[in-house]
Order: sequence, then structure tokens, then C-alpha cells
Amino acid sequence: MGCLSQCAKYFLCFFNFVFFIAGGAALTVGIWLFADRSSFINLISKLDQSEILNKTDADVIRMISYILIVAGALTFIISFLGYCGAMFESRCLLCVYGILIVLVLVLECVVVGLAFGLKGDAERGMQSFLKSTIKYYATTADKAETVTVAWDGIMTQLHCCGAESYRDFSENTNLTGKMVPEACCIKENGVLKDPSCPISPTASNSYYQTGCYKAIVNAIEENAAIVIGVAAALVFIELLVIILALYLACCYWRPQHGRLGVKVSY
Repeated sequence: MGCLSQCAKYFLCFFNFVFFIAGGAALTVGIWLFADRSSFINLISKLDQSEILNKTDADVIRMISYILIVAGALTFIISFLGYCGAMFESRCLLCVYGILIVLVLVLECVVVGLAFGLKGDAERGMQSFLKSTIKYYATTADKAETVTVAWDGIMTQLHCCGAESYRDFSENTNLTGKMVPEACCIKENGVLKDPSCPISPTASNSYYQTGCYKAIVNAIEENAAIVIGVAAALVFIELLVIILALYLACCYWRPQHGRLGVKVSY
């Protein structure tokens, strides 16, 4: 085997070993969350003193566990095939691995195409979804803490208020005596700059005129170069892996047919 083949072999082994470990970790966490959510949440809470998982609805955590299990299992299986195919020089495993990566690449292209084709519907759906959750803000319902924590995080980090503006909170009957929640207000060292902000928001003490949907879109546009760069790098790596896998499959195929030809002629 030549130098190029050796480099391709060890690159595929290293690449797939990393994803094999990552997929196994995701699969383990997903199964742990599904089987014993409380112990996992207690461990995370002790490590980072965070209460966000405790305040997250059980249905949301269950959905996260399903996603981790499916994504982890697929990554685990595909990377296992790629690692074994390269390490043990199996052209069959390498071909299967290459075909699976091609299918993943095609699926990604389909998702991106649908995202651009249905952009208008997606935008309207996102706006409607954001507005529909505001009525659960600060309620005593089971899912209230999840919605409240999520909205507080979005409004605090993106400096916005409501889906389109602070008027969205007029439909919320839980903010007694307040026009906006404290997360809409400007804070200094974790304290409200103006204590009267929740009752009387202004442009100087809050972000009440900036909707979170617009803020999210702006944040995505500002980081568009990073998103495009990561997507391009991912596509490049997938194409490189496909080429190397098929190249190695051809390398492992030729010597065997060569030996077969010698035997037959003999």
C-alpha cells in the first residue's frame, strides 16, 4: 500500500474514532435521560449550579432524549463502519460507509433546499409560535417554568421584548400591574436600571420597542458568515471522507483481483 493510501487509512480511522466516541457519548446521555431523568438533572445541577433542567418540562426533556438517542445511534453506527472498514481494509464496509455518508449529504441538501423554498411559511410559523407561547409566561401551569426561563434568556441575551414588541404581553394576564417583565428592562450589575421599568417602560430603561423575532433574525444575519463557513467546512469534510473511503475501497479491491488473475492463469 502506498503512502497516499496509508494517509487516507489513518485519517479515516482517526476521523471516525472521534465521531465514534462522540456518538457513543450522545447515545449514552440520551438513554440516561430517557431511563432516569432525575439522576442526570441532579448531576448537572451539582456541576454547574444550574436550575434550567429542573425548570424544563418533562416532555421537552423526553424529546431531547429521543433526539440524542437517534442522532447518537446513527453517528455511532456510521463511524463504526468507517473505522472498521479502514482499519481492517474491508472494501465492503468502506462502500457501505461511503454510501451512507452520501445519503447524509443528500439529506442535508434537501433540508437546506426546503428551508429556502419554504422560508416565508417558516417565518410566519416562527412568529405565530413565539406569540402563542407568551400567554404561558409566568403562569402556574406545568410548562410555565420552561416558557418563562426560555423567554427570559432570549430577551436578556438579545435585548428584546415580546415576539414583535412589548404589546404582545398585553394578552398575558399573569403580569399583574406590569406592562412588561423585568427581562425586557435594562439592567446594571444584575439590578434594574430603573425600578419603574416593568410598569412604565421607555426607550431609555428597556428594550420594549424591539421584538425578539427581529432580534433573532438580526443575530442570524450577523453571524451568517460563520454559519456559511461551518456549513461549507462540513460539506467539504463529508466529500473528502466519501472520496477517501471509495479510494481505499478501490485500493483494497485491485490486489485481490490481481491475485485471482494469477491463480487462474496458473
